[in-house]
Amino acid sequence: MPRSRVRMIMTVGAVGAALLVAPQAAYAVPTTVGPLIVVPGGTVTLNDPTANFNTTTTSVLLTQPTAALPGCPGTFALAGGNGLWNGTVNTRTAGSINFTVPSVNGPAAGTNGTVKAYNVCVFDGTTQNASPLKASTTIYVGYPAAVNPTSGVTGGGNQLTVTAPTSAPLFTGLTAVAGVFSTGSCAAALGSTNPANMVATNVVRQPNNTTVTLAVPPGVTSGTGGSPMTYNLCLYDGSSATGGLLTFLQYTATSATVNPASGSYLSGAGVTLTSPTAFLSGVTAPGALLVGPGGGCPGTYSTAPMGTVTPIAITSAGGVRRLSNNRAVVNIPPLPLMNNQPTTYQVCIYTGAAAGATLVGSGAYTASVVANPTAIMPAAGPASGGNMVTVVGTDFPTDPGRITATLGGAPLTNIQPISDKAFTATVPAHAVEENVPLVVSTIAGTKALPGAYSYRNPIKVSPNTAPSTSPSVDVSVVGQGFMSINFGATGTAGRVFLVNGVYNGADAGGGVRANGPVAECMNVLPISDEELICTLQLNRRLNALGTAPFDSVTYSNSLNDVSTTAGSRTIVTTSGKFGPGDVGQPIVQGSAAAIPAGTIITSVLSTQRATISVPALTTSGGITAMVGAMPVHNLNGLTTTTGSTTVGLMSGAFTRDDVGRVLMGAGTVPGGVTITAVAPGGASATISAPATGSTSGTLANVTIADNSTILNGSSLATTDLGAIIGPNSIGIPPGTTITSVAAGTSATLSAPAPGGGTAASLPVVRPITGNLFAAAPVPDGSYNLVVVSDGAPDAPLTDPDYFQTDVTSSSAFTVASF
Repeated sequence: MPRSRVRMIMTVGAVGAALLVAPQAAYAVPTTVGPLIVVPGGTVTLNDPTANFNTTTTSVLLTQPTAALPGCPGTFALAGGNGLWNGTVNTRTAGSINFTVPSVNGPAAGTNGTVKAYNVCVFDGTTQNASPLKASTTIYVGYPAAVNPTSGVTGGGNQLTVTAPTSAPLFTGLTAVAGVFSTGSCAAALGSTNPANMVATNVVRQPNNTTVTLAVPPGVTSGTGGSPMTYNLCLYDGSSATGGLLTFLQYTATSATVNPASGSYLSGAGVTLTSPTAFLSGVTAPGALLVGPGGGCPGTYSTAPMGTVTPIAITSAGGVRRLSNNRAVVNIPPLPLMNNQPTTYQVCIYTGAAAGATLVGSGAYTASVVANPTAIMPAAGPASGGNMVTVVGTDFPTDPGRITATLGGAPLTNIQPISDKAFTATVPAHAVEENVPLVVSTIAGTKALPGAYSYRNPIKVSPNTAPSTSPSVDVSVVGQGFMSINFGATGTAGRVFLVNGVYNGADAGGGVRANGPVAECMNVLPISDEELICTLQLNRRLNALGTAPFDSVTYSNSLNDVSTTAGSRTIVTTSGKFGPGDVGQPIVQGSAAAIPAGTIITSVLSTQRATISVPALTTSGGITAMVGAMPVHNLNGLTTTTGSTTVGLMSGAFTRDDVGRVLMGAGTVPGGVTITAVAPGGASATISAPATGSTSGTLANVTIADNSTILNGSSLATTDLGAIIGPNSIGIPPGTTITSVAAGTSATLSAPAPGGGTAASLPVVRPITGNLFAAAPVPDGSYNLVVVSDGAPDAPLTDPDYFQTDVTSSSAFTVASF
């Protein structure tokens, strides 16, 4: 199987910061690509030491993500300017390939040079439908902007200027620009749930359309221990919450590392402040303030009270000294403790010791006398215990036997000091419980870290992926305590749910759960207390109540304010009536032809925006439309036999799009079955339940005269209308249709019968009609399987013994196209 990876060249501290809107999964391998934003005609290098590229035939294909092909094809496909373009390979090795993005008739940037995502697909050859995919990632075609400065002090407040090239005025025509800082991905659209302390303030678009100024928000802080933290500065069209991504840049929050990071509160201590950035460049006589709990470093040097906190000035001779552009030494005086507990002070470094001097760096120093745990890693584990953790902090004794500790009241064992800042230990068994405290004790005293660790009830699922077309996937779930659960399908019985995120069975109104299941793993069979087997149905998602499959036959959503844009696949409704049930449903407008016939809603972006399967024909507003409540494919000439899961078509053909659709009105086929597979050529399809009757039969004791179209016989019935004559001995051409019937007497045929005669048994096929309604599979994506002891809504509130398994990496289940 080809490796599909997204890895980018990034700066130190930017892990995760450059993973932006990628359609493929990132793997923990040393794969890099750069630059991430490239202009048309620019060159890109992809490095993958494990790929073993063919050094003579490796090729590059660039694709634009679409609903039909969100990622790379599995084998090489011919480029043609319709979303598939060849990259010109410049150099290639076994682990690296350098290529040029086409500058003409190739991948294009967005409007005014904004970034636009494309897949990079690397194949070992150029043989159509044969050369395998070796590696893949995402790049952005656009015109990179620059930010000045590229870094600043932790806590924000400073001004930045973002400048786009004059050839690509990114901000042209925008009424507003929004900036969001993130240590992870830049979303494709602005959204309305960004943390307030990560949203840039005072964002001003300059009249030249190439410049934006903004203030760094307070949430942009340095990392643990004062290490630099790199953020993505994501710029959006700020005119609405759905404004698209314009570009992204990297910005680093710096803070000095203090060493040692703690000391006795009773005596002074000399500490150094070191930063990877030249924070003291041009500073000859720095000043320093110490700011206690409840306060932060003032932006400029001042000893004025800040509420209840008054900064402490370092005034002793030689109290602050510059050692280099990256390092200073500060003489910390004795400091008061708060509530006789370790007390952290901010050491704030300024360009001088006079009022108005600028803050250039900061770090944390703790006045302490007892061991001070600050974190436990990992911060969660199984209730059975036995796993090793590392406790980090300050002032730990380094002699074995000088430390004891408890986790949720149970003693840690095998404690092994690493340094005065860390020790390892083995976690004891404990009941399932969230956020238990860690208590560390030494001869100097005891310090608790509240909410340090969670004892989880994890499960491991296998397999952990399947396509959404699967009607039946048997899953093994490994965990504990399964034999004590009374599993069933209704009421307060235990259940196994597939959930998007963390299951929340609280009743949110009308029987809808706060975060209910998208599917249920049925027919639960506990094998032991540690394992159960259940069966997932992914080709039919559950309804909003989580009680039955979503019914696409009866589902409808009436809209009266739809707006379309010619050539766009996005439609808008200001009333906010789009919902998850609309996905996959047909949409038919009731007036002018802005939305083409046969259009399907492919995704719901928000309550006000959705995408459709084909572009709108015109720009229109106030359109009345109906979502659902109609078939998407009418079938004539259906055939089947009793007990068979195969249906045929005497005219027309099934298509791949019919997989997952619901078949109704077919008579001998149970209503509500789904199409699970389509045969090559589309002449037949497989259904999810066997037929209850047959379309094949016979007519008994019938006669016809030579060259006559009148078939006589007492067995003829009105249900024979439309029947098709099979091979026979009385000269009726096979395929002839009965066009009218006089019950018990005669029937008219569509063609005369040369020869004529009497047949004791004349074979016929009585084709039926049916309608295919929209499919309702579980949407592709990452979910979690959860075992709940009580599947009723509000069970956590009403069942004192209720429990559910936790969301962990081993409980993840991915629904994907393959």
